[in-house]
Amino acid sequence: MQHAVWIIFVAAFGACIGSFLNVVIWRLPRGLSIVFPGSHCPCCGRRIRWFDNVPIFSWLWLRGRCRFCRVGISPRYLCIEAFTAILLVGMYVAYYVFPMRAGMGRFAETWPVFLSHATLLCGLLACSAIDLESYHVPLEVCWLISLVGLAAATYYPSNQLLPEVSQPTAAACLGAAVGLAISNVLMHYGFLQPSFLDAEMHPRFDKEGDLGESPAIQHRVAMTARNGVQPRVEMLREVLFLAPAVLGAVGGYWLVTKCAGVGGAWSSLFALADGRVGMHLNGLFGAVFGYLIGGLWIWGMRIFGTFLFGREAMGLGDAHLMAAAGAAAGWKVPTMAFFLAPIFGLLWAMYLLARRGQRELPYGPWLSAGVAVALLFHDRISRFLDQFSEVFGGLR
Repeated sequence: MQHAVWIIFVAAFGACIGSFLNVVIWRLPRGLSIVFPGSHCPCCGRRIRWFDNVPIFSWLWLRGRCRFCRVGISPRYLCIEAFTAILLVGMYVAYYVFPMRAGMGRFAETWPVFLSHATLLCGLLACSAIDLESYHVPLEVCWLISLVGLAAATYYPSNQLLPEVSQPTAAACLGAAVGLAISNVLMHYGFLQPSFLDAEMHPRFDKEGDLGESPAIQHRVAMTARNGVQPRVEMLREVLFLAPAVLGAVGGYWLVTKCAGVGGAWSSLFALADGRVGMHLNGLFGAVFGYLIGGLWIWGMRIFGTFLFGREAMGLGDAHLMAAAGAAAGWKVPTMAFFLAPIFGLLWAMYLLARRGQRELPYGPWLSAGVAVALLFHDRISRFLDQFSEVFGGLR
């Protein structure tokens, strides 16, 4: 009975979040505020009344049309609202009814973890929808996922749900975070320059808010506009941007492990309040470590691929997406997703080969699918991989 009450609540909450995601998906890539003005018909501009803005039911009641101008409303709105509700209910059932993740316990206790993972899945859904339309991953959504993940991990640390990091690794994470902050300050004041002038990749919309050209055409036009740019040289800018983070990580690790005074002070910080401070710090730095590892998978592949092939490989938006997944779920989830995403992409490529004429999709949705699968089936994938580690361990 208790599960039924929570499921109804999560379903209603998910549908409301889905309604908000529709606003984000429509307005964010067009440079519009997601707060003002309130919900209105994009055709006639009339404000939508509260009883016409009930998720799922209002679309069905109005038969997918505006009450005032009777212009059709895209079924995407209904699909996003319904899918978000189903997604969150499915995660609740997977976590609490059929406990597929060890350590979740009762919802009343582990709700911060559920909130963090729910934010991650909803953010991935919004990013995927925007990426499909505009070949652009909104960084604002990734930053929100990361902040919620960091806050949840600090408030409710759990070694079972977020891999614990050692104190030297935590110091390396702090050094890397300081290094990234320094790089952003240097870029803000013009001492570092962004690579590829990424603003050129933003989508172009006409007056009605639709894409002036298809996303595939826009993508090719943007890439053509980069002719004459030397990708390997541009990639050096990104290496320079990451250099303070790398130096900070090495410096933090070295100070804690090689300098007795610094190492002792660092250990004392973790021991404050009978170790309770250390418990929360472990949660915080576990999320920071996940953020760094998640972003490093894609950014490292981007740098390596660009230097190897002489053309831009992967996208910085994808790196932010995986970094956010690591902050919300720990370093193992984006690592699993990194290897799962090509499988989904390959299956889609085989489908395109069979159907012919279908357009290719950006890589962001495949990364999102990989993260979702890794998040829900984390324990089963880990046990499967542990079998191989035991086999290889026995061969030594």
